[in-house]
Amino acid sequence: MKSTIKRLLVTSLSAASILAVTSSALADDNSTAANPGTSDSNPPIIQLGDENITDGGIVTPFSSTPVIDNRPISGHDYEASFYIKPNFGYVRLYLKNTGPDTINLSVNQGSTSGPLKYFAKVYPGQTFNEILNPKGAWAVGDFYVSLASGSLPMSGQLGVRISTDLNF
Repeated sequence: MKSTIKRLLVTSLSAASILAVTSSALADDNSTAANPGTSDSNPPIIQLGDENITDGGIVTPFSSTPVIDNRPISGHDYEASFYIKPNFGYVRLYLKNTGPDTINLSVNQGSTSGPLKYFAKVYPGQTFNEILNPKGAWAVGDFYVSLASGSLPMSGQLGVRISTDLNF
């Protein structure tokens, strides 16, 4: 009797697994979905966790990419550039100051002397890890990170990520 119940349970679980895999495979089939680019108006985007879901049932995950990846910094002055590509207007900057002096951090658009987009001071032992523009995306183009310390040389790490939205 016990072996009959075990076989019945195993068979039921196997059937449920097959149905779950089949239904998820069919749900990923986009051949029957309407092309969102052919509509005259785009439905509003609703934020839910790490993905954007439109009223039409289309899921568009956000995207982020490192443009400066944990680069070691040293000396009294340091410069690095990054490019914001189309649809990637949000910037997160990471700066770990392991040196003995305060680091002045600035981000300029177009060149190192272009319009100032952000400025901060990162004190010795402090880690700066913030989205620089939470109120709105920056334009496509080149941006320059400039770091400067006082009389003592810098040490630490610099990282910059760009994203399509604020969930990064």
